[in-house]
Amino acid sequence: MVRVKSAAAAAAEVRVSSVSDLKRLEKQKKRSKSGGFESMNLSPVVFRGIKKKGYRVPTPIQRKAMPLILSGSDVVAMARTGSGKTAAFLIPMIERLRQHVHGGGVRGLVLSPTRDLALQTLKFAKELGRFTDLHTMLLVGGDRMDSQFEELAQNPDVIIATPGRLMHHLAEVEDMSLRTVEYVVFDEADSLFGMGFAEQLHQILTQLSETRQTLLFSATLPSALAEFAKAGLRDPQLVRLDLETKISPDLKTTFFTLRQEEKYAALIYLAREQIRVNEQTLIFVSTKHHVEFLSTLFREEGIEPSLCYGDMDQDAHLHLFLSKPIRPAPSEEEVLHDREGTSSKIDQALARGETIYGRFPQTVLDLVSDRVREIINESVELVSLQKTCTNAFRLYSKTKPLPSRESIRRAKDLPREGLHPLFNNSLESNELTALGPSQWLDVMKKKRAVHEEIIKAHQNKTADDTPKEDQLEGTLSKYNENKGL
Repeated sequence: MVRVKSAAAAAAEVRVSSVSDLKRLEKQKKRSKSGGFESMNLSPVVFRGIKKKGYRVPTPIQRKAMPLILSGSDVVAMARTGSGKTAAFLIPMIERLRQHVHGGGVRGLVLSPTRDLALQTLKFAKELGRFTDLHTMLLVGGDRMDSQFEELAQNPDVIIATPGRLMHHLAEVEDMSLRTVEYVVFDEADSLFGMGFAEQLHQILTQLSETRQTLLFSATLPSALAEFAKAGLRDPQLVRLDLETKISPDLKTTFFTLRQEEKYAALIYLAREQIRVNEQTLIFVSTKHHVEFLSTLFREEGIEPSLCYGDMDQDAHLHLFLSKPIRPAPSEEEVLHDREGTSSKIDQALARGETIYGRFPQTVLDLVSDRVREIINESVELVSLQKTCTNAFRLYSKTKPLPSRESIRRAKDLPREGLHPLFNNSLESNELTALGPSQWLDVMKKKRAVHEEIIKAHQNKTADDTPKEDQLEGTLSKYNENKGL
């Protein structure tokens, strides 16, 4: 037997039976001080899954929330998307359940507001738990009920579901019960309430065991959600990150008013003429099909983008919440009346941190739109991708919540805007004048002039042919009359 004095307290003694035990204790002390996943005393199978996933250092929300969750406490965690919150509740769940229990019923439940988020959570759960034998299944709308019945019959350990489909199964399957659930997560809880799932969530709460551990992850905590947390959680621990430092103070926010069909032209113009070579740009679109379409369009214009979609973590999506005052750009009439005065007012508003919204120059949009249509029409791939984008956006729109009446009212009440100040240096007082020394735009102007000449020639030819067609129709009519037709 070897006796070792602790360095922290000379009076405390640790007894070890061998030198290997001594080394193991010293290693544990180093891990506990590291602040990494090693310090959380996770089981080897869970730790291997974390390493295999590529995680090395916990994010702030993981570092703050996971020790509390692993201790068995109910937790309300407030963190923005992109913070790593999905792993913050999945790793403790896998650590707690760890092994499949035959006939044990559902022991873990994760509720997500959308099908896409549920799919991403399922993917993460399977990757992090790849070295365990836990059975995880998905219950979301859009999948066949009979196949979901078959999966439920195989006694899954964890269900990742949307509230509507879960309630449907609870109503249809007589012997389905949530009383065996030990660990329940309400992911993006503010979205769950915002999308109208409040009633279903309260019903689900009544069917859960009182001894369960409950976690609530949300970006915000509205009053209805706070009341729900009081009713459904026992002495919850609140974990809140500093939300004010998530957006860089160097980020510039600019708003343009555009028609739907003009967006691609505006993007290409901004990338060409306004965004400097040394500036990085992120463009977010609705679906992965839009990513493919836009990247192909950019490459046709000699702009090489990087892509990220589909398999990326949903937490990587960026959400910007604006609280600064907004004002419209001065109209053309105001600029012509007092150019220096309006310019001074805009400069003062920007200095105060206000946000200016305004129109894109119509001349630019017309010219670049011609170029975009030309690129698309000459590319079979882009034509096919555009059709796919249209269908994908139709499906995306069905899952997107409608704007509130208050939002619609505010949008209608916004004052009429003028040309955005961003283009003051590119355009003269009349936006229909020359656009400055840009070879790229000059080329498109010339192309447009050629197209207009072709159109005029075609129209003139059609006008010249019309009398001949009328004369031919008259001749045929007389011929038919003579024949008695």
